[in-house]
Amino acid sequence: MRSLLLFLACVLPAMAGAADHFNLARIVVTGSRRYREDDLVRATGLSVNTEVTADDLQNAANHLGNSGAFASVQFLFKPAVGAKGVEADFQVTDAEKYLPAVFENFVWFSDQDLQDALHQAVPLFKGDIPNSGTMSDDVSAALRRFLASKGLPSEISYIMSATFGGPPNAYKFRVADANLKVSEVKLIGAARMAPEQLAKAVAPLKGADYLRSDVAIVLEKNLTPIYHQRGYLKFAITEIKPKVNDKSQVTVEATLAEGEQYRLAGLSWSGNTLISSDDLSKHITLKTGNSVDALQLDRDLAQVRKLYEKFGREAVSIKPVSAFANDTVSYAFQVTEGDLYRMGKLEIEGVEPEQAHKLEQIWKLAEGQPYDATYVHQFIADTVVNVPGHKWSWKMLEQVDDPQKTVNVRLQIKIE
Repeated sequence: MRSLLLFLACVLPAMAGAADHFNLARIVVTGSRRYREDDLVRATGLSVNTEVTADDLQNAANHLGNSGAFASVQFLFKPAVGAKGVEADFQVTDAEKYLPAVFENFVWFSDQDLQDALHQAVPLFKGDIPNSGTMSDDVSAALRRFLASKGLPSEISYIMSATFGGPPNAYKFRVADANLKVSEVKLIGAARMAPEQLAKAVAPLKGADYLRSDVAIVLEKNLTPIYHQRGYLKFAITEIKPKVNDKSQVTVEATLAEGEQYRLAGLSWSGNTLISSDDLSKHITLKTGNSVDALQLDRDLAQVRKLYEKFGREAVSIKPVSAFANDTVSYAFQVTEGDLYRMGKLEIEGVEPEQAHKLEQIWKLAEGQPYDATYVHQFIADTVVNVPGHKWSWKMLEQVDDPQKTVNVRLQIKIE
């Protein structure tokens, strides 16, 4: 939680009343490593050689503190040395947490144009925004004024976005009344794939609302697998640029770096003790000398991880470390087998208690034994529930208890 300290020290004998006016001869702001002093001075809202009161100084300190850019703000109001009037000294401590600002559909301007305009209006804006405070509202208001001055749609909305289950990662601003649609997607630098295949990949964007993040997600999701499947392992989308055709139609130009097509030079394993490297390699279908199908490699590694289910290694991980040389790649698979998990509680649901008890008697994986997921699947395949005249089906639920290193199994039987 951000704590903010606002502190006023007055060393002017004549300041008996807050309404007394003084000529502001100098403004000094120190303590920030993030901002230049001229931007800090502008952010106070004060101007040299104007009449100010103690309340004006308090309001300036409040403005700095409320922005969210600072963990603390202190200021001193004192006679100016070598000048007629008073000096306002502010001491600030930078806040720690900032998030980048993303402009989703401001297609009429470059990012630099927006950065410059916003920095002029909001002196403490440098492309990112503190995760608390009023700066996000200040940026939104500045965007609205800027667009309105150009005769453009100017209803602004913003959200603090996050990936599912993750912390906030950006402030996303959009023009809510822009009504921009994607009319065309041009792939610049695409030379190694069939045009019809690429056209199919970008087809979902046509006619969709233009939002930078959504366009980037669709392009990454649909294009990257096409290239990775054919060995273009360093494929990247280097730039996405929107161009307005008329008031509501947007052409998206995506620049691609296709890179080299890589062939498999070899593979090795380390960290594996329960299964030999030769046995693990049998489950990798890629062949030396062939182009690398990265999607198939992911599927192969998923099957390798399943081999460890027999040994109670629920947290096994395999990290492929690639080494590139010219047009070949070698993989060193680093296996972390993890802790041993043991069988926890068994619950059987959906049948009468007597029948559940019989099934529990058949179950051979005792509580406390090393957990074997392959046994669970085999138990389901081999065990017949005797319910004459009815169809039955199994559903298995595994509840992994990481602190206890156990796996509780619930078998649900559905009888129709």
